[in-house]
Amino acid sequence: MEHPCKPIAVISGDIVNSTKLTSDQFEQLLKRIKDIQKWITDGNTSNAHSIERGDEFQSLVHDIENSLRYTIIYRIGIKALGNEFDSRISFAIASNADLRESVSESMGEAFILSGRGLKALKSERLFFNSDRLELTEHFELLFKYLDRQLTELTSRQCEVMLPMLKTNEDLSINELAEKFDVAAPTVSKSLKASGWPLISELNWRFINKVAGLKYV
Repeated sequence: MEHPCKPIAVISGDIVNSTKLTSDQFEQLLKRIKDIQKWITDGNTSNAHSIERGDEFQSLVHDIENSLRYTIIYRIGIKALGNEFDSRISFAIASNADLRESVSESMGEAFILSGRGLKALKSERLFFNSDRLELTEHFELLFKYLDRQLTELTSRQCEVMLPMLKTNEDLSINELAEKFDVAAPTVSKSLKASGWPLISELNWRFINKVAGLKYV
């Protein structure tokens, strides 16, 4: 068991209306969650994950400055599968974690705050908390707007936005257009309609704010 002083982030989520999915849809969903978790681990080999009953997932994140980006990737990665797919996600940043071999057996304030936030979600689909009040309060209203924006995205908009988040914007419009075999203006229009410029700005604000609190 580890007792790191360095803060961690915990992302906890579940699938909306998972019982209404067909067997094929559920397999598609499970593969997408596993793919996202593998990608998050590729970004930092210390990151770890769990999947419970196929419709609940959790990620332990050490590169906490990327925790918002990972959260959005979970959300839009699942929504990109089609109109039947969506998730509720709560993520939290805090110190004093007891990390065990299994993520589901690990403990600490980040796990508590993340789990508590997920249980409190009703009509909302996104929640954030931390052990630093100034961080929580700074993003409270901003994340409410982000939640609304993500909820209104079409599966196609999610699909187009996903590569931009995965590469942390290290992808040009022309490269993105080539990836989807469409014209560059079409991709640009889709990104603007999805609110990508503001989502990107919010992600970078989160990264800088976390760094400013000497969390990384």
